[in-house]
Amino acid sequence: MVECPPRQEIVVIAAWDAVVRLVLVAAASLELRREVRLARLACITEPMRFVRAVIVPAGRHVALVIALLPRWRRVEAAITFLAGRTLAAIDRRAAGPAAARGDVMAGVAYLIGESEELPRGRGRTTGPADGLDALLAARLPLLRAALEALPGDAVRRCRGIIEGVGDGIRRARSDRRSYADHVLGEAAVYAARIAAPTLRPPVAACRAAGRAIPLAAELRKAVTPRARDVLLDRALPSLAFVPRLLRWLPASIGPGTRAAVTLLVLTTYPFSRHELSGTAPPRLRHPLRAALAAGWSRRAYLATVAAIEATLRDADARLADRFNTPVAQPVVSAVPLAGVMRSELATISFSPAQPQRRGPAPPP
Repeated sequence: MVECPPRQEIVVIAAWDAVVRLVLVAAASLELRREVRLARLACITEPMRFVRAVIVPAGRHVALVIALLPRWRRVEAAITFLAGRTLAAIDRRAAGPAAARGDVMAGVAYLIGESEELPRGRGRTTGPADGLDALLAARLPLLRAALEALPGDAVRRCRGIIEGVGDGIRRARSDRRSYADHVLGEAAVYAARIAAPTLRPPVAACRAAGRAIPLAAELRKAVTPRARDVLLDRALPSLAFVPRLLRWLPASIGPGTRAAVTLLVLTTYPFSRHELSGTAPPRLRHPLRAALAAGWSRRAYLATVAAIEATLRDADARLADRFNTPVAQPVVSAVPLAGVMRSELATISFSPAQPQRRGPAPPP
């Protein structure tokens, strides 16, 4: 019979891990303000040291999210993220669509241990601005060594998401509309498994949340209020699934996971920016502060979720009022949608607390 450690020892371990997380978050925050030193990163030959050193320049704010995760998930999430980031780098550096598909599939086969052959184009230089992509592609063997050093279950999970992301990148080369579902959607499913490993993730809701990521990015780039309204009308149905996923997470998840999920949502989606509504609630204006508060208290976490829901309701009401008002200028029809079809978004309904679109729909 396995003896459980005494309660005092568990408390000490948890307290020490919390201190380590805060130190990692502070170190990542400082590293984000520094210039990336590729020459120093290129000199690293130890796999885990390379993972720890490159996660901040490669992941930016995702590195802060990973630093908040529990110790037994932190390394797995970092390696999985870097694997997906490396496959995307290989895809960008390929000479053409056919070469990209071959290189990405070769990269997947190498990372999951099915082949010893490295992608042919991983050392190709496409310009002076691709230094980090070139570094990640050239250090594929270090990433594989770090992945194989994980425990058995973690290795299987990592290899599964690597295969899914690689297949999604390959499909996106021939059909850009599939990128949101097969790449970003799979990433959202994996994030749900990391946050709640004992529950089966809601795949449809995760893919809807992944579908909203490119729309949110286009929303930030909209140059006119009318173009922003058109994009917002298309993004709101998918964005409505984000707070549902936050409420789906069980109360038993740890404080670090609550903080990580909160930070990931507030830095990925535009809930804390003016693009979604006129003014963001005070609780959403500082993502890191909101994440730390959510980690400290579940009540603060639920208050953050409620603030996101209120922001979505306010954005929906504002948008309905503007579309009910006659407009002198025609709507710009050539608004980029990052490969997401409006017919796909139309199949997703709002939650009961989220009102349906009122007034005439905007032109496509």
